[in-house]
Order: sequence, then structure tokens, then C-alpha cells
Amino acid sequence: MSRFTDFRIMAPVRTLPSVLPPIDWASIGAHAPVPVSQTYKGPDAPLPAADIVMFTWTSAEWSAMDHVFLHGAVQAESETSTLIHKWLQYSKSAPTGSNQGGKLWGYYQLVDIQGEEHKRRVLLMKSDSHLAHPPWINGLEQLVKDVVKDTKAKQIYSIGTAGGASLNQRLGDVAITNSGKFGLELKENMPSGLNGKTVESSWFPSLSLLPKAQQLFFPLSKLATQANLASVLESAKNGKHRGDQDLRPFSLDDLLNSALDPANLNAPKAVSFKGTPLYTTDFYFITNADTNYAALEMDDAVVGYAAKKASVDFVFVRNISDTLVPAKTPSNKVIPDDAREAWSSAIYDHYGLFTSFNGAIAAWATIAGS
Repeated sequence: MSRFTDFRIMAPVRTLPSVLPPIDWASIGAHAPVPVSQTYKGPDAPLPAADIVMFTWTSAEWSAMDHVFLHGAVQAESETSTLIHKWLQYSKSAPTGSNQGGKLWGYYQLVDIQGEEHKRRVLLMKSDSHLAHPPWINGLEQLVKDVVKDTKAKQIYSIGTAGGASLNQRLGDVAITNSGKFGLELKENMPSGLNGKTVESSWFPSLSLLPKAQQLFFPLSKLATQANLASVLESAKNGKHRGDQDLRPFSLDDLLNSALDPANLNAPKAVSFKGTPLYTTDFYFITNADTNYAALEMDDAVVGYAAKKASVDFVFVRNISDTLVPAKTPSNKVIPDDAREAWSSAIYDHYGLFTSFNGAIAAWATIAGS
């Protein structure tokens, strides 16, 4: 599974008990987000009003969003219950996703976040519409347009997993930017004329609370140890895809670099990339060398483009769920692209939920700090 394939969920996300850590909001002098009760009128009804809309995409991202914004408070030791939290479907005027079953657009919930000066109402949405899947760029643009029309939101967030754009971006770090560049290959998206173009918001959120919020981040060194990474690699080698087979000649030492070295994963950080675009592609893109991008992902430039057309501010908060993968081993042996992609996918599959936790905390901090 990868950022490209982990995109469609047809059932409510399972929450408590979670493998993610409880969040001690009081430890940083903060208040947990407060769920807002609402009268649900069905999937074809308009969305409720909100100050901010926050999109996320994959199942890992959705689970982390649910945990941080709805269920992350410290639980009593006696807590043993299991909850299936039923998000509300929104599919007003939505097409059917080709070969995916059911209608797009997605699922939502509503929360209030206490800021420095006032409360902000945030509509959380798990989107089932994507740039790289039917109905392509037009579908995703229509989703943003419809959501803005219903909610009257003034700001849009897109949060979730991303590929590292440089060795300085370690597993579990978070990149925050207000800019995205299109990299399109699919014939369905080329008529848009957006390939190679960059979109940028004139607005950028407050980062004043991030130093405190980072104290709540999950250090990936707790999970991605040398032994655990070796186990992930062996498991990937036993897969049935071509890339898994291509991985078999390589050891962990061949694939490990500073972005994934457990010694560098004990203090994840959120970094401002204001004015630096992330790279939005309609194909699974991972890099083997440092780039000039904030991160590598598969939706945000479209979200920004549609938001700008609607005169709405936007920001992207992306957690590094799969790091830069080397093209050669330390002994200069070439690592085939299929093997690199298989390794990248294995990293996402095993750690994407935990990196998404950090991204959701960072997104919360930029709202609570305003």
C-alpha cells in the first residue's frame, strides 16, 4: 500500500482503542477540540457552515484525523470500550467513482477549536475524490467548489501524507506550505492546461504554537528501530509484486539513509516552507536526490487552484510518511525504480498512520495558535 493506492474507504473508520497515543492537551496548556452536535439530513444535504474546511485523503490520514480531533484526549486506565465513530457521508451532486463503488465525495465531522482569541469551527472531511483517480482533476475541483459554497469557509487546509523532498526531511517530520506546483502525466488531466503551473495563497497561518505542539509529536524512533525496519524489508521482499521481487537482492544497509536512520527520528519537527511549492503529481512520485520542493504529494495544487478561484485562503500541512529513497547503494549498485517504489510503499504502509498523527497535531496548532 502507498499514498497512491490507499485512497478509498467505503466504511466508517474504527477508532477507540487506538494504537496512537492519547494526547495530554493540558501538558502544553491547550484545550482538546470539541465535537459539534448536528442534525444530519442525509448525504445529499448541504454541509453545515464552518470557518475552516480541513481535507484529508487516505485511510491512514483519516484515522489520525479522527484520533487527534475527536478522540485524542487522555483516557482513564479503566477505558476498555471500542467505538466505531460514524462519520457523515456527503455526496451532494457527486458522480460515482469508476470501479470503486458508491458515490463520491466523502465523509465529514464538525469540531470547534479554541484559538488564542476566539473559537474556530472546523469541518473535517475525508475526501474520496483524487487527482489521480476518476473523475480526475475536474472531480476534485468540483468537490472544493461545492464544499466552499455550502460551508462559506474562508480557509481551506489539506493535510496528510507526503514523500520527502530532501534528506533533511525525516520520517515523521511535517512540512507546512501555502504553494503547490502541478506535475501531470495522465491524459485525463492534461486538457486542464495546469501542468507545470504553480498556485500560491497570500495567507499563511500562525506558527506560534508549533514549538509546544511538537512536544506531542510521536517520535518514529519508538517504532522504526533497526530491527523493525529490517523486519519491514523482509516482509516486503515476500510480496507478490514485481517491485517486491526486485527488493530481494538488497539489505537494509543498502537502503538506509539519514532520512530514515532511527538515530535521526527521535525529535520530529514541523517546518515552515512558506512560498516554497510542494509538488503535486497524478502519478506516484518519489525522489532519489534533494529537490527544491516542500514535499511530494498527489492532490494539493488542485485544492489550492480551486480555493483561489473561490477567493478562499489555503494551506497544506504534509507529514513525511515515506522518505527519499536512494538510487544506488553505498557500494554504488543501482537500485531499480520498482524496488525503490516497493520500499517506499512498505515504509508508508507501516509508519504512515504515526506520521499522520504528527501532521494532524501540527494542523491543529496552526488553528489553535491564531
